[in-house]
Amino acid sequence: MITPNMLTAIRIGLVPLMIYSYLYVPRNGGTIAFSIFIFSAITDIMDGYIARKYNMITKIGTVLDPLADKLMLISVLSIFSLNNKISFWILVIMALKELFMILGAYFLFYNKEVVIPANVYGKVSTAMFYISGFAIMLDLSIGTLFMNIFVILNLISLFIYFYRFVSIKGTI
Repeated sequence: MITPNMLTAIRIGLVPLMIYSYLYVPRNGGTIAFSIFIFSAITDIMDGYIARKYNMITKIGTVLDPLADKLMLISVLSIFSLNNKISFWILVIMALKELFMILGAYFLFYNKEVVIPANVYGKVSTAMFYISGFAIMLDLSIGTLFMNIFVILNLISLFIYFYRFVSIKGTI
């Protein structure tokens, strides 16, 4: 049986393939990258479903799964920004947000061996990221609106994580 952590590892491995396809494959590179992006979204859903259904949630999985999400997110946003499909500010805001999340997660895990689980806004914003990414890759005008909604949801998620971080940090 394929484990959630294997699916997460596959998602991490897909990131450089998606970047290379989108930027350097002259014929059908965008289509290949789009297919990889879809496959990444499917494996993201599958690994969470399998982990919960079969009680295969691990500490390493709770660290690697968001890492895979962050790698894909920053890579896709970088590609979109380089190709003027989104504003550069979206990439900067999201990169800073993800950096804060990584530093906070590292601090908590290193000092307390605590991992803050995803909140509903984080899950919804991940879904909105994939939806907006699909729309932008397909050159749909609604992609920009979806991307802005994604950024707002992500910032709400950041504030929730920050609140949880401060609550846990106070017990260190």
